[in-house]
Amino acid sequence: MNRRLLRQAAVSPAVTVAVVVAVALVCWLVAGWLAERMVRQELDTALGVQRQMTRSVVDNMAEVIASDLSMSRAVPATMAETAVVQQALAEAGHYAASRPSAELARREALQSAPALVAVNGFLHDAQGFSGFDAIWLVNNNGICIASSNAMEKISYVGIDMRSRNYLSDTLLGAFSETYGVGTSSGEPGIFVAAPVYSDGLLVGAVLAKVSIARLRHWVTHAGTFVSDSNGVIVMAHDSKLEGLAMPGSHVEEMNAVDRVNTYLRERFSELPLHSAAHAATREAPWMPASEAQAFVDLPGLRSPALYEHRGGLNSGLTAHLVDPLNAWPELLANQRRDRLLIFLTLTGSTALAAVISISWVRERRLHRASRDLAEQLQAANSLLAAEARHDALTGALSRRYFLNLLRREIDAAYASGRPLCMAIADLDHFKQINDRFGHPAGDRALQHFVETCRAELRSDDAVGRLGGEEFGILLPATSLATGQEVVERLRREVKASVCAGLPSEAYLSVSIGITELAASQDQPERLMSRADLALYMAKAGGRDRCEAMASDGAAPPRATAATW
Repeated sequence: MNRRLLRQAAVSPAVTVAVVVAVALVCWLVAGWLAERMVRQELDTALGVQRQMTRSVVDNMAEVIASDLSMSRAVPATMAETAVVQQALAEAGHYAASRPSAELARREALQSAPALVAVNGFLHDAQGFSGFDAIWLVNNNGICIASSNAMEKISYVGIDMRSRNYLSDTLLGAFSETYGVGTSSGEPGIFVAAPVYSDGLLVGAVLAKVSIARLRHWVTHAGTFVSDSNGVIVMAHDSKLEGLAMPGSHVEEMNAVDRVNTYLRERFSELPLHSAAHAATREAPWMPASEAQAFVDLPGLRSPALYEHRGGLNSGLTAHLVDPLNAWPELLANQRRDRLLIFLTLTGSTALAAVISISWVRERRLHRASRDLAEQLQAANSLLAAEARHDALTGALSRRYFLNLLRREIDAAYASGRPLCMAIADLDHFKQINDRFGHPAGDRALQHFVETCRAELRSDDAVGRLGGEEFGILLPATSLATGQEVVERLRREVKASVCAGLPSEAYLSVSIGITELAASQDQPERLMSRADLALYMAKAGGRDRCEAMASDGAAPPRATAATW
């Protein structure tokens, strides 16, 4: 009887195996669920940090490109204002293309003209100090009449350049800046063209080229590349990407002639930049679909990558970065390891304490690393914010950038021999506006002043917020007499215009002090000091007025001058 009961009570080996298998399966599923939750947290942290760093790299890259191109525009624009260039183009306006065989004759005639020999030397010297690869002049018939490489074996002199895409808009009076491949040299570069006027008539253009080789510092970071307005990759950290076209780019819509004229090639392969969502979810089924959609893939990358780009840059160029997720292999390994560890923890109470301790130590280390990365990111963001170009409230230039621009304009004015004026404007009784109508009204008054400046001043002029309600105004190529007329007109417009958002009983006026650059060895501090002293004179004279101070510290007579 007892033996029969024992036999009945005994569990068969099959049941035992089934129970063990079931428990192991449940533990494995639970371990997988817990491991996925843990690795998702790690993924969120890694993605957050890398996204911020990727955006910072692209933003810095865009800032460098915009800054370099801004400097490149200044040289042709300045040369277009010189008398020697205007006279040379005006006198060579009769040269025109008749037949291809006449190119050599035109070159010989142009190279032997005494006046143009001096111009060739001037362009050669300008190329030397500006950093351009070549500078040349084209008359309004599209003929190159002078060049910095006039005496070299391959010279632009005498060539009919009407088919160059970077020249067509300029010969219609527009400033242009275009990527292209030189027809003569075969070298890619950025072509900058500025129209030249003489006595109000368009007589030609100044063109300059800076080769892509000089701009390689744009793509020093791995994964970066730059595309032009047609979507063609013109520069890349990985040179194998250069010459490829972005998916859906405009270059595919261009006709063959335009493609050949611009790039010296007719066909373009498309950059194989595809979504990595399917591959990422195949490797990591635990990844949320919304996160997987953010990944892209390029051939040769072992990990899915983040993609950021910044367009515009005032030139049609676009900065790109394909940044592989560095933590991807580690995340996959962590998920597999965590699942196994949790499985072992659930199947044995002895291993439980050890696995919990290891997980706690690892989580603490991850937390500490995340905190350190967050602090570094915050410091980097603070530095980038401190170096921002524009004042967040008014959109005017920041004080730091305005002072840097002032130094550059002073150097450019001395180099070109042009005058330069600086003014300091201060809104009258600004504290009373804040006290009576509130700070939002004061903020609107500041914004209204900057908007009025933009409407009244030229595009080459600059307005920067020096602090509070005080603004600096920079007027390149402007004499003191003309500057007085300009700021007086600005003062009247500020007083007469209606500021939306400001109560009607609020009276808005501005006092302005202006001065001019001394003939030699003037410093930004001295220029600002004289402008500030002129502003003090305007304030002392009853406000809502403009006062000027000459470079020698004397107040010039109020005289009517022609404004630009």
